[in-house]
Amino acid sequence: MNKTELKELRAKNLKQWFSNKTVPPKEKSYISQLISGKASFGEKSARRLEYDYGMPQFYLDKSNTQLARLNCNNQYQLDNNNYVIEVLNINASAGNGFLNNDIVEVIKCIEFYNEHATTLFNGIPSENLKIINVSGDSMQGTFESGDAIYIDITVNQFQSDGIYVFTFDRGLYVKRLQLIKNKLIVISDNKKYQNWDISEEEIDQLYIHGKVMLSQSMMLRKHG
Repeated sequence: MNKTELKELRAKNLKQWFSNKTVPPKEKSYISQLISGKASFGEKSARRLEYDYGMPQFYLDKSNTQLARLNCNNQYQLDNNNYVIEVLNINASAGNGFLNNDIVEVIKCIEFYNEHATTLFNGIPSENLKIINVSGDSMQGTFESGDAIYIDITVNQFQSDGIYVFTFDRGLYVKRLQLIKNKLIVISDNKKYQNWDISEEEIDQLYIHGKVMLSQSMMLRKHG
C-alpha cells in the first residue's frame, strides 16, 4: 500500500469511527481536514488519534476485513456466553469454479448459544469454523445455490471421503472428494456434471481450505 492509499484508508476509517460519535470541538476542524484529505495524515497523527480517542492499536490502518474481524472478536470477548463464527462473503463455486483475486472478505458474526453450538459442531472451537455461500448447481441435491456451508478450516489435507472446499489450478470449488487408488476423484452430486480426477502428478496444484461439516439454506423464496 502506497502513501496515498494509506492516507485515504486512514481518512475513511477516521470518518467511520466518528460516524456515531461526537467530534470534540477543539479538533473538529482538524479532523474534518483529515477526513476530506486536505491535511497530511502521517504516522504520528494516526497513532495520536487512536490513543486519544480509545481506538484499538493501528485501527486507522486496517482494511475492511481486518476491522470486521476485530469487531467480531471484540463482540465475542464482551459476551463469552455466545459462540461466534466469522462469515466470509465469498461465493465458492459449485459449478465450473473460479479464483477471483478481487474478492473481498466481508466478515460478520453468526452467534449461537453455547449449548446449541456444542450439539451442532461437536465441541469444535468457533475459531476453527468459517461460513461461505455456495454458488451454482453442481452440488444440487446436497446444496442449493445460495446455501451457507460451515467449514472446518483445520482440515487442510484430504482425510477421508467427504465434501471439501478447495482450490485447484485456477478454480475454487465445493465438491465431494473420493480417493480411488492413487487418484482423487472430484464428484458433483448433480449427475448432469461429469466427475473428474486429480492425479498424483497434479496434487501440488491442490490446496484444501477446509472440510464441510454442515449446511444451512439461506435462500428466500417467494410464493404467490
